Amino acid sequence: MKLKRVYVTSGPPASGKTTWIKSQLTHGAEWISRDNVRFSIIKDDEDYFAHEDEVFDTFIAYINQTLDNPDIDTIYIDATHLNKRSRHKTLSRVRKQNIGELNCVCFTTPLETCIVRNHLREGRAKVPQSAIENMFKACAAPTADEGFDHVYAVDAEGTTVEVNI
Repeated sequence: MKLKRVYVTSGPPASGKTTWIKSQLTHGAEWISRDNVRFSIIKDDEDYFAHEDEVFDTFIAYINQTLDNPDIDTIYIDATHLNKRSRHKTLSRVRKQNIGELNCVCFTTPLETCIVRNHLREGRAKVPQSAIENMFKACAAPTADEGFDHVYAVDAEGTTVEVNI
């Protein structure tokens, strides 16, 4: 089986993760969004974090199924993954044998821009401002021991550069 190129996003809500991924998608690429999984499971009247274990397990199952799909060569894993602990939580359950290149894409959008973008969102996509502020403070860049082959930084305009860790 062809080894996959995997991109793991890292950034607070409204920092541009999903927009950037959508601009990267080509034939043979798959986008796996934790929010899409969540909204397919929870009901309209349920709390955002209702069924969190089921959401996470389903998210991981989709990633592993996609890693086993011979028609897919690139996978974009879309979630906040704010720090080493949260990235490890996902990556520790992902099957590594089909990964040829593991990359982290960090979003450096300023807090003020995230807040403005969030105000433009509607419904469940809109995140409480206090949550964005807290998540912004919790962001930590990847470290060398996390096992990424490449780390990229994406600014508010979507400009992508590789960074050394």
